[in-house]
Amino acid sequence: MSKIILFDLDSTLLQMNQDEFLKCYFSDVQKIISGYGYDSKEFMDVFQKSAYSILNSDGIHTNEELFWKAFSNKYDDLDKINKIFNDYYDTDFDKIANIVNKSDLPRRIIDELKSKGYTLILATNPLFPIQCTKKRIEWAGLEIDDFLYVSTYENSKYSKPSHLYYEEIFNKLNLEIGGATMVGNDLFDDFSDLPSSMNKILITDYLINTKKLPLLDKSYTLKEFYDIVKKEF
Repeated sequence: MSKIILFDLDSTLLQMNQDEFLKCYFSDVQKIISGYGYDSKEFMDVFQKSAYSILNSDGIHTNEELFWKAFSNKYDDLDKINKIFNDYYDTDFDKIANIVNKSDLPRRIIDELKSKGYTLILATNPLFPIQCTKKRIEWAGLEIDDFLYVSTYENSKYSKPSHLYYEEIFNKLNLEIGGATMVGNDLFDDFSDLPSSMNKILITDYLINTKKLPLLDKSYTLKEFYDIVKKEF
């Protein structure tokens, strides 16, 4: 095993139910956008299609470009819409943090690994902008500077579960992918197309297994993983 570890964020380091988070997030967006005079149902349909366009990336455009290109098919006031999202992330978005199971384990895990010389990468699915991602990192009791690299929709051309997403990160950082470890909670998104030379560790506190896949040999709660990090890494 190399000393490179990739972490998923939502429901892995950030201890929360992802479905509950998305429910709160979409509800907020719908309410806010209605206040600006948009048809909320129509807007949310476009919003979901825009997110879906990222999951079907062509590898030519960044995820950010794909997201807003899909929006431009319906709306021509993209600067206004972008500002609405940015203002939301700066203000009311933090209210969703009340669904997070507050824990010092993420901080302890990251500090332990950093003290042992590990290179840490935050491999969160790059569907959100840096502003939103930074907030969620903070909800986990961490800082963006804890990681050598954080994937966001601005700096990514692929997304999970594609192996191209992982390869893009390693190519960008000029690092060897072989022997690196991915730590995540979603058996399909995090691991189904992971490059075969990478190791897998599943965090089970908020397990996502929509495809009913078998659990990994290395499957732990976050507390169990911390104990292993202290003793075996």
